[in-house]
Amino acid sequence: MTGKKDIIVFYLFNFFIGFYVANGTTVLFARQLGLSYSQVFTLSAVYMLMFILFEIPTGALADLVGRKKCLILGCFTLALATIASGLSTNFLQLFLSFFVWALGFSLISGASEALLYDYLGDESAFHNAYGRAQSFFLVGTALAGVLGPYLYTLDFRYPYLFSAAPFLAAGLAIWFFQERSRPAHKFSLGSHWVQIKTGTRLAFANKYVLWSMAVLSLCFAVAYSFSNSYQPYLVEIGFEVKYFSLILPVMFTIEALGGALSGKINLWLRENRMFWTLLLGIGVNLFILGIWGVKTSLFFLFLYTFSQGMLNPLISVYANRHIDSAHRATVVSVQSMIGTAAAAGLLFSFGFLTDRIGVVKLAAFMGVLAVVAALLLMVFKPREKTA
Repeated sequence: MTGKKDIIVFYLFNFFIGFYVANGTTVLFARQLGLSYSQVFTLSAVYMLMFILFEIPTGALADLVGRKKCLILGCFTLALATIASGLSTNFLQLFLSFFVWALGFSLISGASEALLYDYLGDESAFHNAYGRAQSFFLVGTALAGVLGPYLYTLDFRYPYLFSAAPFLAAGLAIWFFQERSRPAHKFSLGSHWVQIKTGTRLAFANKYVLWSMAVLSLCFAVAYSFSNSYQPYLVEIGFEVKYFSLILPVMFTIEALGGALSGKINLWLRENRMFWTLLLGIGVNLFILGIWGVKTSLFFLFLYTFSQGMLNPLISVYANRHIDSAHRATVVSVQSMIGTAAAAGLLFSFGFLTDRIGVVKLAAFMGVLAVVAALLLMVFKPREKTA
């Protein structure tokens, strides 16, 4: 039996991680430091590549020493990252601070999913709980979307600096989570290396994990690329920054609603049809955002975020179904690493492209790529062994 207290603690942890105050103003911060769009996208792309250094080693560490310990360490690392970025005055300093961000989020990415899946031990319960956890994360993001732009109007450094508090609160919250007992492992560099090799091999040897890795790469690459352009996109179509305090909370709340409803809609629509609908929907909505480019296109931005909210828990359930517990955090981290590498590849291209065609047309271009990739993925989706 699972404890309601632990699930609530996990929701609180996700809420505080989502309450990243600077989330809605990161690109604007970089522009204040004098960075061009090419530099912003290039920095974001290199940031994605930084995860290659940390994702798999931190996932293996979580499988060996415990997921909870890695989550706590990740939270304190993120708090340090907020200070480093907030005090940056040039491209190099901001670049170096991103190494700390990459380490912090890597410590959390594989460990949090593995912690919850093994704690619940039931796929349906995990789908619902993970979707709700994502909802709490996005509610925190929505509230940050109110506070961040306001703090930005006072001082463009405040959103980063004030972000330290919620990350520290997340670390304190997860401290009270009672992790399921697992086989004890004595940590050593040798055992760590073996865990990395075994988890990586398992990730690439399983066709189901490979397919979910490809879907995750598509969704993450598109989502992260768009997250680096939607702030200037909103400005381009006529919204002042002060209205971000209204738009961003609505956007993230709608995405949270998608995550909360993902499990229930999956029972009605069924997994395969849900993948078809959401993957194509993401591409189509981005394309409309790019060819329309007026204030009323905000409706399609909300549809896009709702689709992303529903899709994330669906991918997680599909992947974890085919991963054994002993290597879960490692394999999930391998998936995350491939996703970040895909995002980096797109960002390098999009940075130069944006300076030439603008952020509005970029959305249409991303939409076409997403639709083509979705069609290919669904055509080659492997059949499940059981109905």
